[in-house]
Amino acid sequence: MCGIAGQLLYAGTTPDLAALRAMGSAMRYRGPDDHGIFHAPHIGLVHQRLTIRDLSQAGHCPMGSADGALQIVFNGEIYNWRELRSELAEAGYSFSSESDTEVVLCGYREWGEEVVARLRGMFAIAIWDSPQRRLLLARDRLGEKPLFYRPTAAGIDFASTIEALHSLSVELTIDPDAMACYLAHSFIPATHTIWSDVKVLPPAHLLAVSPEGRVRVVRYWNLPARPPSRTSYRQAVQTIERTIGDSVERCLDADVPVGVFLSGGVDSSLVAAMAARHVPRIPAFSLGFREQDFSEVPYARMVAEHAGLSHHVVEVDVHDVMECMPHLVVQYGQPFGDASAIPSHLLARFARQQVKVCLSGDGGDESFGGYWRIQAGVYADRYSKVIPGFLRRYLIPSMAKGLGSAGRRWAAMNELSISTPGSGYTNAESWYVQLADVAGPRLQVGLAHDVVGCRTGRAEVCSEASVVQRLLAGDFQVQLPDDYLTKVDVASMAASLEVRAPFLDCKVIEEAWVLPDHMKLHWGQRKWLLKRIAARWVPREVIYRNKMGFAMPLVHWWRAELGQWLQLLMEDSVAVDQGWIRREPVLDMLRAHRDGRNHHTRLWLVLWLELWFRLVFQRIDPRLVPRVGTDG
Repeated sequence: MCGIAGQLLYAGTTPDLAALRAMGSAMRYRGPDDHGIFHAPHIGLVHQRLTIRDLSQAGHCPMGSADGALQIVFNGEIYNWRELRSELAEAGYSFSSESDTEVVLCGYREWGEEVVARLRGMFAIAIWDSPQRRLLLARDRLGEKPLFYRPTAAGIDFASTIEALHSLSVELTIDPDAMACYLAHSFIPATHTIWSDVKVLPPAHLLAVSPEGRVRVVRYWNLPARPPSRTSYRQAVQTIERTIGDSVERCLDADVPVGVFLSGGVDSSLVAAMAARHVPRIPAFSLGFREQDFSEVPYARMVAEHAGLSHHVVEVDVHDVMECMPHLVVQYGQPFGDASAIPSHLLARFARQQVKVCLSGDGGDESFGGYWRIQAGVYADRYSKVIPGFLRRYLIPSMAKGLGSAGRRWAAMNELSISTPGSGYTNAESWYVQLADVAGPRLQVGLAHDVVGCRTGRAEVCSEASVVQRLLAGDFQVQLPDDYLTKVDVASMAASLEVRAPFLDCKVIEEAWVLPDHMKLHWGQRKWLLKRIAARWVPREVIYRNKMGFAMPLVHWWRAELGQWLQLLMEDSVAVDQGWIRREPVLDMLRAHRDGRNHHTRLWLVLWLELWFRLVFQRIDPRLVPRVGTDG
């Protein structure tokens, strides 16, 4: 796990060494163990290394081929590197390291850019092909590893982080459409970044560019173009359990200590139990809160005892949150409002005291139908096929008003059935509904932006795809890479910890994709098949309980220190002074929350945004940000 960056210059000049060093320095948390730079006419490559595999200098990057014709910088892990290495050895290649990076480099020489489609893992890759005078960028299938780029008249800059591109001291302009998306969704879908000129290489894509300025972006993988299969329950259990188990075993392959994250939920519990089969007493790390109604630690302890894990628990409070926020705001580089980034980082920081790698349960919900919106989407589709459209539009809304709570549920289902596809994905707890109220003068142009379209995406599925597959495809395209995986990558790398997600292996994704719909959503029970498999490994009372998620007790904290901090910051708000938001709606929400109403998500979005304007936009020293209980 590392950070990569670089510059391609069309004119043939050599990139400035100081600029390359600045890009590396901006990514030092991603790779604190080693750093390297390659620069020559046209090209500069930067690498910050977190040593995970082959800890010797043989694994140093940038890594060149024996003849110097190729140079590579690599971020991530390849889980099938041993098989690929054996195949390349049979073809006559010799190796000087035990590094997956060298396998990718030799694979490129043998197969060209087709090597990328052969890789199982998480990765962002840049290869400079000197004879072809070509730079190749590639990103993994699901978007576990980030890769940003900025086309310019002089060439193209790229990096693992937005902050590394920002370090080049170029003039960057805030994109009002991105700001609208942030306030509406709590994250910025990768059709945008906060800076108008900075782009995201989509997951499962290659970008090839020559010094003549020819740019080619192509997709190399997609979800299988197959509808749900007719496989039996017994066969499905055997296939899915075997495929997940194989992925877990591959993710344990490292030359440094490996642990597991253990929330006490279905996905992380299954991964931890399977990992313990290969590494007895594997360290497991859990995070809890003093507010017990938000803590899943009792369930995590139950799993740890059952599976024989070496269990370690850290308990955090609002002061830990306030202490780490400035660091995280800078590391994310753009406004990012998924509040679970904070406990994710604090857990990673805790685990990093003992290990360099942790396995997580990320990706289980996307493949196996774990989210309520899948259930709602299926019900809305069935409802729309029974009730004629003119009744749903003109009669039912007025009928439902007088039926109390049952009527409100009916109205919600009815509204979902007639709404624009994807509108049900918007966050009712964000500023989506009140966006016009909070918008300052500079955000007005962003109010016309199609924020729903950005959240829905344009996932490509076969014409025979089921409703469940179509709904899951939207999650795979937008919510997973741009919110959840961004959250985990930055939160963990800000603690210099690598996180591996066995559920995101392409073989697991492809096998789960063609499961019958009723094995994902079965008579109202989400993630039905995966839960039945997990119950073979851990106690049933852990599996069959209400889903909690990785939420913080914000509803409590906003009525105390966190609310005081936001109120202090809003007195001289940079976001307000810059014209992006208005102060009064925020303070109204804060007062309403203190009076018992729930606005914790909206308040969190403003707090993060205000810190971003100070720490990233204005480059203020974190020590100068006003804190509660200080003189400012």
